[in-house]
Amino acid sequence: MKSNTHYFDEFIRVLEAKDVAVLETAGLPPYKEPVTSPYVIIFLNHSGWIRCEFDFEEKIMGAHDFFLMSPGHALHILETSEDHRATLMFITRRFYSLLAEMFPNSYKYVHYYQTVFQLTDKQYEGIKSCMHQIKILSEIDHPYRNQLLASQMDIMAHLTEVYCTENGFAPDEKGGVEQLMLQFNNLIAENYTKHREVKFYAEKLCLSPKYFGTVVNQTLGYSAGELISRYVMVQARHLLHQHRKFSIQQISDKLGFPDQTAFARYFKKHAGVTPLEYREGKM
Repeated sequence: MKSNTHYFDEFIRVLEAKDVAVLETAGLPPYKEPVTSPYVIIFLNHSGWIRCEFDFEEKIMGAHDFFLMSPGHALHILETSEDHRATLMFITRRFYSLLAEMFPNSYKYVHYYQTVFQLTDKQYEGIKSCMHQIKILSEIDHPYRNQLLASQMDIMAHLTEVYCTENGFAPDEKGGVEQLMLQFNNLIAENYTKHREVKFYAEKLCLSPKYFGTVVNQTLGYSAGELISRYVMVQARHLLHQHRKFSIQQISDKLGFPDQTAFARYFKKHAGVTPLEYREGKM
C-alpha cells in the first residue's frame, strides 16, 4: 500500500506540473471515507465493474461505461471486481479554463457531469483511442504541447456529444430536478467554507428555502442541510487524515470556522468524536 500511495503522490505531482495526466488502473482500492478532487476526472471503464458513490449517490460502472466528474464533488470508491480495468484522465482547473477559452462552443460538459454513459463497442473504441492519444501528448516535451492536447480534447468533446445523441441523450433533456441538484452540488463545492446554511443556497438558486428543502428531501431522501454537512465533513476528515502537518486550528481556518472550538463542536455533532480523537483513530 505504501508503494501505491507513493506512486499516486508522484502522479499528482506530475499532474500539477503538466495540467493533464492519464492513469491506467488495474483495480482501484476502496477508500474508507469519501474524498473530493480539485480536478476534472474522466473515467473510461474497460472491463469489470466498480461500485462507488458520487456526491453520496451510489452508482455502478461496468465495462465500456464512460463518466465525467467535475472538480469539488465527493467520490467514495466502495468496491471493484478483480478484473476491473480503467483509464482515468485528470485535468486541472487551469487547463480546463484554457479549453473553455479556446473552444467556447464545445465545453458544455456541465450537462454531462455525474452521468454514467454506456457506450457501444464502436463508441468505446473511439473514446479509448482519443484518451490514448491524449496520454501520449500529455507525456511529450513540445513547445505546442498544450495546443495539441487541447485540439485532441476538442475532438473527444465532439465525439462525446455525437455518442450521447446517438444513444438518445441530449443535454437539454436532462430533468429540471437533476439540473437543480447538480447546481446545488456545484454551489456547495464553491461556497462551503463561507456558507453552510440552506437559505444561502436556496437564494442562489432563486427558490424559497421551504420549497428548495422539500425538493432536495424528496430527491435524496435526506435534507439539504445534511448534504451540506456531509460535504463539509468529507473535507474535514480528508484534512485531518491526509494532512497531519496541519494543526486542528489550521484546519479550522481552512474550513472557514470562526475558531477551533466551533469546528470541534461541528465535527463532534456529525462524527460523534472530536477532530483530535478522529485524527488519533479513536472512533
